[in-house]
Amino acid sequence: MKPSVAHPHFLQGGGKVGALMRAHDWSDSPLGPPEQWPQALRTVVGLLLQSQFPMFVAWGEELGFLYNDSYAEILGAKHPRALGRRFHDIWAEIWTDISPLIDAAMAGKSSYREDLPLVMNRKGYDEQTWFTFSYSPIRCDDGKVAGMFCAVSETTRRVLAERGQRELNETLERRVNAALAERKLLADIVEGTNAFVQVADLEYRWLAINRAAADEFERIFGIRPRVGDNMLELLASQPEHQAAVKAVWARALAGEEFVEIAEFGDPARDRRFYEMRYNALRDRAGQRIGAYQFVYDVTERLHDQERLRRAQEALRQSQKMESLGQLTGGVAHDFNNLLAVFANGLQLLERDVPAEQRERVYASMRRAVARGSGLTHQLLSFSRRRPINPEAIDLAACLDGMRALLTQSLRGDIQFRMELKDGLWPVEIDVGEFELAMLNLCVNARDSMATGGALTISAENVSEPGEQRLLDDFVRLSVQDSGCGMPPEILARVFEPFFTTKDVGKGSGLGLPQVYGFVQQSGGRLAVDSKVGEGTVLTLLLPRSLRQPVEASDESNAGVAPSDPPRRGHVLLVEDDPEVAALTREMLGELGFAVIHAASPAAALGALANARTVDVVLSDIMMPGGMSGLELAREIRRRQPGLPVVLTTGYSEATAGAGSAEFRLLLKPYSLDGLWKALSVQRN
Repeated sequence: MKPSVAHPHFLQGGGKVGALMRAHDWSDSPLGPPEQWPQALRTVVGLLLQSQFPMFVAWGEELGFLYNDSYAEILGAKHPRALGRRFHDIWAEIWTDISPLIDAAMAGKSSYREDLPLVMNRKGYDEQTWFTFSYSPIRCDDGKVAGMFCAVSETTRRVLAERGQRELNETLERRVNAALAERKLLADIVEGTNAFVQVADLEYRWLAINRAAADEFERIFGIRPRVGDNMLELLASQPEHQAAVKAVWARALAGEEFVEIAEFGDPARDRRFYEMRYNALRDRAGQRIGAYQFVYDVTERLHDQERLRRAQEALRQSQKMESLGQLTGGVAHDFNNLLAVFANGLQLLERDVPAEQRERVYASMRRAVARGSGLTHQLLSFSRRRPINPEAIDLAACLDGMRALLTQSLRGDIQFRMELKDGLWPVEIDVGEFELAMLNLCVNARDSMATGGALTISAENVSEPGEQRLLDDFVRLSVQDSGCGMPPEILARVFEPFFTTKDVGKGSGLGLPQVYGFVQQSGGRLAVDSKVGEGTVLTLLLPRSLRQPVEASDESNAGVAPSDPPRRGHVLLVEDDPEVAALTREMLGELGFAVIHAASPAAALGALANARTVDVVLSDIMMPGGMSGLELAREIRRRQPGLPVVLTTGYSEATAGAGSAEFRLLLKPYSLDGLWKALSVQRN
């Protein structure tokens, strides 16, 4: 008794070809044994083996060939020896016809051909065939194209049938047109075609109808029409179908000549899609006396197109889900590292450790907070559809104020300089998003210069063609590095979310998508140019603002929380999360505030209605119970216009309905100094 052999799960099922794959000797195949196939190939093979639509995949430099049961019928005598062989060896006789499409797919470009003529030898002799198919690239985990996928349908029979029928119908149409011009009805010609031919006068009465049309009408509506019948009276008992028939015939009888595809028929019998060609019928004097139609059943053609579309969509979906599952692992890895910092740090702080070690633990936990906040901000920034707080700013002053921050993000072996032209126009952007975008660009540039180099930020005023092809004013901001550069296949994907070439834990794949999102939200444009070994230039075109730049307010006196503050007033804290509320209460107490806590907007309004002393309101935006923190703030302003309100949130999209300066916003997580600054500035 033979021991059972375990096969990879993706080869299970798949009909006859699936069984052949499991029993196949892969030693001579360029694909190698299935146990060593990459995940992307396994996913596609599992998809095609379960499909009833003809499909194949060609993989690797030698394009090893795999297919399913439906495609085996297309191969003819070439099956089953085609399994695992080289694509070129199987279809050598048509290689010159399909190789340009294969080369395009392996270069990352999808293609689609409908009714492509090919001379094949699959039954021992040459035969003319026609095929409708699509070629799609398949990418490995590193983003490189490693193979191609094809969903295909042989259309030889249909093409030959349509060609013959088209010739007959074209002849028929010419003859019918000539006959109708003389008001003659050539019944013998009309009856010899499978096209549905109908002629009606201006009162919807049939002047002529061929046997094919009468049979089809009876099949889908259950009533057989005859010459002289009124089509609307015949369908009086089926008002829905009567209205559909009248809608198209009314256009034709009004003189419109058109071609349209529509669905007709009683669902209890059959509903089909028809391509209808309508022409006006005129007498010898040119007067319109009716209309006639040639109709063809195109149901199967539309179904073939839909099956092909679904096959392509299934491939895209399987690749997307596989890619998303792999790439989001990097983000999860980052957050697990941050949690490890806090978990281990808390264990150390619970012990009696020296003051120096305690300070190092505190520093590590602070850095973890900053990293977690930055990563969360990137994720939310990428998903947000609009800027939080766009305002006109002096770009040169903003960049100059960021100089120290950007310098600290680089290494000592990188030469950093700014080249800002005089008189830069103001731009209207979200300052926080801009600072994050510049930091992302500088960090990416740093990582591309492993052995040092130069990073230059330059800005100048330019005029470029806008949407109406008129010149619009922009500030062109360029970030140029002398790093390793990017090859074309990487360059094409740099703005994809979660795509990264860095090791796990070294990058989330959200840096450049955040930059792209910021530029789009600001109404600008983003371009990237990179050459391997020479470096990369990212260029941002930011629209000129006609408003005066916002001057930075002097908040220096409110920037640092006092270490031993006196009592400073009463804060109404509106927060539904008990843990967050408890910690915030402690922070407010440390700053010298008395705290009144409300767990919902309704409770907060009740506290204010009870005439309790409140000097400032601190409310979360995302709240349960139907009323948000933003709606609460507006209601408080309506009732007590002089009472300051500070809003806080960890989800910046929650402020989408607020004006740019309607309320003070404090983003979570915030520091003690940040809380003191927000409350002090708002109260003052």
